[in-house]
Amino acid sequence: MSQDAFGPEDHCLGLMVVNNLPPEYQQLRVRLLRLASTYAALPETVKDRHIDAVSRYSFGWSHGKERMNDGRPDNSKGSYYANPVLDSPCGDKTGDAEHDAKQHELESMFPEYCRDNIWPTAEELEGFEQAFKDLGRYVVEVGKLVAKPCDAYGKKIFMDIITQSKTTKARLLHYFPQAPSDDADDGPMDSWCGWHLDHGSLTGLTSAMYLDETVPEAERTEILCPDPDAGLYIRNRGQQVVKVSIPRNALAFQTGEALELTTRGNLKATPHCVRGARAGKYATTGLLARNTFAVFMQPCLETVVTQDGKNFGEWTKQVLDRYYEKEK
Repeated sequence: MSQDAFGPEDHCLGLMVVNNLPPEYQQLRVRLLRLASTYAALPETVKDRHIDAVSRYSFGWSHGKERMNDGRPDNSKGSYYANPVLDSPCGDKTGDAEHDAKQHELESMFPEYCRDNIWPTAEELEGFEQAFKDLGRYVVEVGKLVAKPCDAYGKKIFMDIITQSKTTKARLLHYFPQAPSDDADDGPMDSWCGWHLDHGSLTGLTSAMYLDETVPEAERTEILCPDPDAGLYIRNRGQQVVKVSIPRNALAFQTGEALELTTRGNLKATPHCVRGARAGKYATTGLLARNTFAVFMQPCLETVVTQDGKNFGEWTKQVLDRYYEKEK
């Protein structure tokens, strides 16, 4: 199974789907993905309290900060970032001067991974923090099961990433409804998320949840996307573009760019994008939002990933330069 998913053949997508997960997972998924729409609808004054520019928006709320491939700001989706495993990736302050100085140094050097999590208060959005952590940790546990058969390719790199790293990052995504249009053009394939590689090692991804936001929040139920062409697309190792559907009771795991580098190409990252639901073409779409959740399992900051000796923390800064303006 891992050979078909992650192998070198042209048909391989760099993605494995773990099916038939228990009801516990499905409950965790529904709970958090519904909250993605609830969070996105909060007043801007509330969401502004959860923005962390120092980390280049890698903790808390981010909307319109990421650049598309053509340089335009990406306003089509909003993201909430946190480490689901550790609230303080560098550890809590202890009062020991040497320890706390080292912690401060790491946070200054690598704020993208070493800042503390930011959470809405219970008054702002009750249950959000726990729902985020519960689903994120579940994905990591399933990721450990995926890692075992895959370590034959990477000399135990997979398992080390999941069990030892403190850089795990989860991203709750809310794709805003697209405005109806009478334009006959179907628009670009990557209208909701441009073609890109995940820059971590292994990404765990839930099935997307579609919600009609014209329906009052208390009455909303998950619906099937009425646009058959909307969703996730992957370019396989043979350069063919394939539409991927993840069942609601399943998790997908996809290889990322850091894993390709650390395995010296034995495992490849595969480009992917998200096509938006076209409200103008499908009248039943209404104000259709797409919510999903990704967990990025990544190397330790000091792990060397490039042939010229850059570690993961240093290399990450170069990757983020592709998508974010540097803070002045």
